Amino acid sequence: MTRPRYPHGVPCWIELVGADPGAATAFYGAAFGWQVDDGVARLDGLAVAGLQPIAERATGPARWATAIAVDDVDVAAAAVATHGGGVGHGPVDVSGVARVAACADPAGAPFGLWDADSRVGAELVNAPGTWNWSDLATTDPDGAATFYGAVFGWRAVPIPAFGATMWQRPGYAEHLDALDPDRAERHAGDGVPEGFGDAVGWLLEPDVTHPPGWVVTFAVDDTDAVVDRIVAGGGAVVTPPHDLGPTRLAVVDDPFGARFTVSHYRPG
Repeated sequence: MTRPRYPHGVPCWIELVGADPGAATAFYGAAFGWQVDDGVARLDGLAVAGLQPIAERATGPARWATAIAVDDVDVAAAAVATHGGGVGHGPVDVSGVARVAACADPAGAPFGLWDADSRVGAELVNAPGTWNWSDLATTDPDGAATFYGAVFGWRAVPIPAFGATMWQRPGYAEHLDALDPDRAERHAGDGVPEGFGDAVGWLLEPDVTHPPGWVVTFAVDDTDAVVDRIVAGGGAVVTPPHDLGPTRLAVVDDPFGARFTVSHYRPG
């Protein structure tokens, strides 16, 4: 789906932080078919992710970072601080692209704030080779529910059948229905959980596959084939391809240490 804009409180952009851009361009180009221009990965000419240069004195493995759309980044950053989070950098304007801030929740999970200017965020999502979800793995789910609820209006809704908790941003379904009028009927036929239209991610318990923090999932058209390309490009398999309900997914590391999930959704 193409996205002309994102409502306040909806994750809208991802960036690979701490990897060599040239090597990352080659790896993700082979894995997902991306073309990279001036640090922006594109598919079919649409922006799908950012590849940041390695920061001076950067330490540790690379990671995929997630930013959340806000109507006013200065107000949102103040709310982050008020409710126990941290603001590490910004708010600052980025070349007319957006006004942004780098933050962390009270448990230390980093995330960004994105007040769009010329770039709404990811222009194409949920298509093969593009961003699907960002999920939060945390040891303090109650604290996370309180923090993200206060800052972004999210609700944490347990979904026992999935063994996880859904992040909902109330009202998001109406925004999606304006873009995709057949969404509700299609979801009803696929048997997705009630309230899925408002879903903006999942809340998970951390484990070896999902370390604490925000974890990115990419949609793919063939999980096994994409994993083969990832391994051929120097990546590593953390959890081999397996079926979970209507999805076939795998958890992998890229050659720079950034962990992510690839998932192929196969509705009944």
